[in-house]
Parts: sequence; structure tokens; C-alpha cells
Amino acid sequence: MNYAKSILWYDLETFGLNPRVDRIAQAALIRTDLQLNIIEEPVLLYSKLTDDYLPNPESCIVTRLTPQEVNEKGIREYDFIKKINDMFLVPGTVAAGFNNVNFDDECIRATLYRNLFDPFEREYKEGRSRWDIMNLVRATKDLRPEGIDFSAINPETGYTSFKLTDITKSNGIDQIGAHDALVDVRATIEVARLIRDKQPKLFSYAFKTRFKNEIWAQIDLIRHRPFLHTSAAYVSERGNTHPLIPLMTNKERGNEVYCFDLTFPIPESLERIEDLRKAGIVKVLANKCPFVAPLSVLDAEAEKRLGFTRKEIEEKAESIRRGHRYLFDLDSLINVKKEYENETDADYTIYDKFMSEADKAKLKDIARLSPKEKLKAGEYNFEDEKYHKLLWRMVARNWPESLSEKERMQWKNFCASRLINPPSKFSRPLELYLRECEEHMASIEIDAQDKLIYKALYDYGKDLERRILS
Repeated sequence: MNYAKSILWYDLETFGLNPRVDRIAQAALIRTDLQLNIIEEPVLLYSKLTDDYLPNPESCIVTRLTPQEVNEKGIREYDFIKKINDMFLVPGTVAAGFNNVNFDDECIRATLYRNLFDPFEREYKEGRSRWDIMNLVRATKDLRPEGIDFSAINPETGYTSFKLTDITKSNGIDQIGAHDALVDVRATIEVARLIRDKQPKLFSYAFKTRFKNEIWAQIDLIRHRPFLHTSAAYVSERGNTHPLIPLMTNKERGNEVYCFDLTFPIPESLERIEDLRKAGIVKVLANKCPFVAPLSVLDAEAEKRLGFTRKEIEEKAESIRRGHRYLFDLDSLINVKKEYENETDADYTIYDKFMSEADKAKLKDIARLSPKEKLKAGEYNFEDEKYHKLLWRMVARNWPESLSEKERMQWKNFCASRLINPPSKFSRPLELYLRECEEHMASIEIDAQDKLIYKALYDYGKDLERRILS
């Protein structure tokens, strides 16, 4: 049942591309009703950096945001994420964006976790849900492009560009100041309006199927009926939509569905298959708002664009069901790879174990306390030991002024360790960070305006070096 009451469109600009490790620099949020009319004043927030973290210079070149600007305009990270979360927690809120499920949502989860809020309740309780229109845009191009200009080409692929800036430009939508979060949110809403106005049935269908149970309704693992899946993984001159036949779910991760891509030749056996994707076996994540649709949406024009017909796909699926049953038993080939399997630091272990109800209740009580009282609360027992570490770090990051002299020295030592030898393979040590900034400032290949960004980053690093390492 759809309990949606409003859509909270949002976008983040970050200091890096790793959601668990990197920090949010800027967030913009605009709430609309379900007819996409803006019903609240837009919100723009900046989050101050803490002394245990270094930004990724490449991301700063893209966003044009420096630590100095963000620290001047920003508020402490705890207050920043609480303001955002309070907006997400409004009953009936649909949190939506453009590629938010794969990136922005993960950044929000990590920041909530780091500040001891529940990282997930905003996504499912009290009629709340999330949605991502990026694959809807791709599906519109493949299935119902009439009325929308998709002529922009991505120079990296040579195929249609689905960058927000290119879509807005092609369709006469203003987006001056791209990579500013508020500008990008407004552009996302306008793109959503464009699809709704030109292809209302497709838009309505995509909004309905943001729920996992609606996705499962399209993925028939009993009769193994083929369906359409739209994803950037299929990018080609034919588009981004492929026909799949569902094979099985991952026994360890129930939201992962393994399917065979029916544009591939059917393998004679599962022997000697080393790369599942090259053999035509793909994975659909039912909990990540994928765009899936029945074959019935194919019309003659869509079949011509995509290069296959419904009849061909159904015949090939029937051939697999009758003569290639071995494809439905992939257990021996599935390798549950953990991107963070070597990450043991408490800051990065959000998915290792979900928060117990007892720890959740304790943390909600602690949230009401003053910073000094929060530290004392850490003397009590948590069921998961990591919350002792996270509680101390959260207070030190957000309220360093509340620390005693001994605690301030401990925090300084912690920051020094992070800067000299960061625990994550995704982070740079300060020495490398400064050297890279110097090299870019000296390079004749670097634009003068970019050099100013690198200079600001270098100055920020030297200031940290002076305050933390001297």
C-alpha cells in the first residue's frame, strides 16, 4: 500500500566518493507534494570537517568546495545530520534523488551511524520509503522516449548521456551552477516533471515499484518468467535495458537475485565459468529501487530500438526452462564478496551487525544528554562494544570544547593517528595529500582556477599538520 504523503528531493556534495569513509560537504533538500509542487522552503546545509579527516582533492575540483568555505558556512556534523534526518523522518516521506540509492543514501546512512542515530528507520517506518529516478530516465529513453530530447552524447561511452547536466540542457531546463546541491535538486525535480508530463503512465509505474514487494511481483522465481531490467551496466548503442530470466536468490543475501541475461548465448554448462557477468549472469538488487518491468511494455518501436522482440525472448526463456536447468543452481559460483572485508575500524562497520533494540534505546536516551553527560553514559554497557568507541569519537568530533585536558590530548592523538596512518585503504595519509597538492599546484597541465582549489587544500593540510602533529 502506498502511504506516501510527500517527496523529499535531496542531493549531496561530498569530499570524496567513498560513502563510509568520506564526509558530506553540502546537502540540499526540497519537499514537494505528490504532484511535484514545492510545499516547503528549500533547505541548504553545510557540514564542518573534523580534524581526523582529509578531503579528496579530486572531489573538491568537481564541487569547487573547499574545507575553508564549508567550515565557515557549516554546522557541526551531528547537528547537520540531525536536521536532515528530522526531515526524512516526517511520516509518509519519500526520499528521492538522482542516483541517490547508490551513493547519497549510503552517505546519509554512514553519517547517521557515525553520529549514533538509527541509519535505517528513515527508509521504511511510518509510511516512509525511498526512490531514485536515474534508471527511470534510462528506461524512458529505451521504452517511451517520445516528447523528451535524449540527443546528448557521453564522450566517454559514445552513447546517450544520462548526466543530469546534459538532460537538462537538451530539454531547456536551467541548471546554472551544476554540482551545487540546491541547483541539482531543482534540476532533478524538473526532470521528474518532464517525464511525468510526457510519459505519465511510465512515471506512475516507476513511482509505484519503488517498494521491494512491487519489485518481487515482477521477478517470478517460481515459473522463471522473463522481465526487463534497466541499468547502466547494459550501456550500449541499443540502450540500457536487457531482458532477464530470474534464476535464484543469494542464500546469504536475500535481496540479491541472480538472473541470466537473455541477450547472451546460453552456456552449455557452468563448468569453466570464471566471470559470471561475461557468461551472461547478472545480479539484481531488489532493495535498491531497480527499474524492472514486464515484457508487455515492449511495443514495436521499443523492440526496434532495443534489438530484440518479446517473442524471441519468451522462446529463449522457454528453452532455458526446458533444456538448461543447470543454470538455476549457481551456488558453487556465487562469491559473497565484501568490499570492506578488511575494514575493522568501528567507523566503517555499519553493516557488520545491525543495532540491537537495547542499544538503540540506550543511544536514544544518550542523545538527550549534554556532551559531557554523553561521555559519562559511555561507562555503561552496550551489547555491541563498538558503540563505546563511536560515542567517544562522536563527542570529540562534535564538541571538542567539552573535553577535559586529558581527553583533548587523547583526541589530538587519535587525529594524529588518522592523519599519519589512516585505517582505511580508501584514505590518503597527510604526507601524500600534501605532496599531491604541491604537484598539482606546480603542474603546467592544471588550470589556474583549479590551482586555487589545490592551494586552499594544501593550506588546510598544513594547518592540520601545525595544530595536530606539532
